[in-house]
Amino acid sequence: MSYSLVDQVVLITGGSQGLGKQFAKKYYEEGRNCKIIIVSRSEQKLLKAISDITYYPLPDIDNNQFLLSVPKDSISTREINESGNELYYFPSDLGSYKGVANLFSILAEKSLLPTQIISCAGGSVPKLFVELTREELEAGIDVNYKTTLYVSHFAAQFIPSCHLILFSSVTAFYPFIGYSQYAPLKGSVKALASILRQELPYMRISVVYPGNFQSEGYELENMTKPEITKTMEGASQPITCEECCDKIIWWLKYGYDDITTDFIGWFLMSLDMGLNKHNNKSPLWFLQLLLGAITNLTAVPVHMLICSFQIRSWFKKNEDRRASSD
Repeated sequence: MSYSLVDQVVLITGGSQGLGKQFAKKYYEEGRNCKIIIVSRSEQKLLKAISDITYYPLPDIDNNQFLLSVPKDSISTREINESGNELYYFPSDLGSYKGVANLFSILAEKSLLPTQIISCAGGSVPKLFVELTREELEAGIDVNYKTTLYVSHFAAQFIPSCHLILFSSVTAFYPFIGYSQYAPLKGSVKALASILRQELPYMRISVVYPGNFQSEGYELENMTKPEITKTMEGASQPITCEECCDKIIWWLKYGYDDITTDFIGWFLMSLDMGLNKHNNKSPLWFLQLLLGAITNLTAVPVHMLICSFQIRSWFKKNEDRRASSD
């Protein structure tokens, strides 16, 4: 199944900001005869995204002159551009199975069942595990896994010819301190995709493992990220949201289905590959297998010793600081 920006019905979860909004903008500006549906929980953010994508001023939500304030059981369209692209939005909590069922019911009713689903809803709250609140833990499960799980389930049942594009993270290959609210769920997305490829061979299932990219979510992450997490991440410079989107689309067009957005992501994927990765479809996968085998036997043990030392030193420094303040 080839990837295209022409004659598509594309459903984008997490479409009100960040990478989801960038994908919607890409389809709207460069696609042809596409119907684009962006979904998120916040109607106000969706309205802002519509305005940003179409370059129209954001109307007063109570002054329904552009049909943007919609009942929760319908979908609103904003604009049809000169390339025949239609942009829709739908406010919904996709972490709820009932919410996803309602969305797909309406899509079927409006003859808008997607040919492509870009499931990039997600968000991280980097903190030490003991500092996370119940709400943050539950949000991690709902936003980072349930949204993908439920949307994939309905797609598999009702639109088997759909191209599923799921979003995991490089932390699925290398989970580390500070990402307990996020990495386990992104690892679950990776495992889900492996199983779906076995059970649904007639569907094209792609998985994206982005590195750092500039977005509203990235700014929020840095507000709570522990110093030890920043130390272990290193001096990683985030790429722009537009560059991240362009890289993903480039690889999809060339037929790859396991996609990273930077070299470190590709390298970490190589360390994760083993006998259970027989269906991996990443660029230069054969080189990844060889590189992963060599590096896991040589450099990884040394690196893990360094990481252990950094973590122990960080905890000791904080314990000494607390003791001196007492």
